[in-house]
Amino acid sequence: MVESEEQFQQSLADALVEETAVTVNVRLAKSLPLPMKNEESRPRIDLVVFIINLTSELSFQSAEASLKHLDPGYFLGKVCFMVTNARNASVPTERQDAVRKLAASLHCPMLFAEDQV
Repeated sequence: MVESEEQFQQSLADALVEETAVTVNVRLAKSLPLPMKNEESRPRIDLVVFIINLTSELSFQSAEASLKHLDPGYFLGKVCFMVTNARNASVPTERQDAVRKLAASLHCPMLFAEDQV
């Protein structure tokens, strides 16, 4: 999971690990590329989830910058966008449209989530 602000990332990772009947390993990162340290021992990555907080321009910019570090073949079923705070009235419609266009241009699913309990 890639999120520049880490607000939602840890709680979502914890929930994924706890609520599944299969073994799930979740790795957290603020941005891509991942550090070269321990690259040999790093497990295979099956899915990259970019968490974008719509109330933060930095969150969107970080996701955009990180995308450049993924191999183009990786976008075939291995990348998705999770958008938070879409219901927030202060979110500019242009930012939401930009995320939609980005996901569509890469043929990646876009999920919506709220980070409030």
